[in-house]
Amino acid sequence: MKRTIILLIFMAVCLFTGCKNEANINSESLLVSKEEVPEKSTANLEGKIAINLEKSVVKWKGSMLFSFGNHFGTVDFKAGSLEFENNEIKDGSFVVDMTTIVNTDGDYSEDLVNHLKNEDFFDVEKFPESKLEFIGFEKVNDNRLKIDANLTVKDVTKPVTLYNVDYFPEERRLSTKFKIDRTEFGINYNSKGFAKVKDYAISDAVELEVEVYFDN
Repeated sequence: MKRTIILLIFMAVCLFTGCKNEANINSESLLVSKEEVPEKSTANLEGKIAINLEKSVVKWKGSMLFSFGNHFGTVDFKAGSLEFENNEIKDGSFVVDMTTIVNTDGDYSEDLVNHLKNEDFFDVEKFPESKLEFIGFEKVNDNRLKIDANLTVKDVTKPVTLYNVDYFPEERRLSTKFKIDRTEFGINYNSKGFAKVKDYAISDAVELEVEVYFDN
């Protein structure tokens, strides 16, 4: 009987000790997990970096005001660069080649493109370039910025705010969407206040989607 009791006590002590050691191991594992520091970005972006002109693009979209028609297409960058400090954007300037404007909604339309290039719209012979310059930054989170900028179209410069600029340093990519009022830049053709026929009125808002890739 004594041997049985001693054996049971011994087993209980072993069981208790084993559970305690396991708990200590689990606690230590949790402690290590909590102390792990996330890896820092390895992008290593510093100084002035030129954008990749082949990959970067501006997508545009214009719509009718009272009907459901619209056109969309692209225009290419002519030059551009971003200024970095510790992987954060501190400055940026871009030049767009307005002579490269094309439509991508279906087949290429020479009549539409020529109309966009003439004096009714962008008058590219007289104003071949548009420019965007960053002037202020607000960090929303690690991958999103709010950027104030100056936009120049047809030699008219207006302030614009880019509320959602997505920034991916590891991918060397920057993207945003915003709208401008074309009439602020003197583009009044068939706008609400100028269209002779209501159904021919074109929205004053032009949608722009910008994808910028930069080399390092």
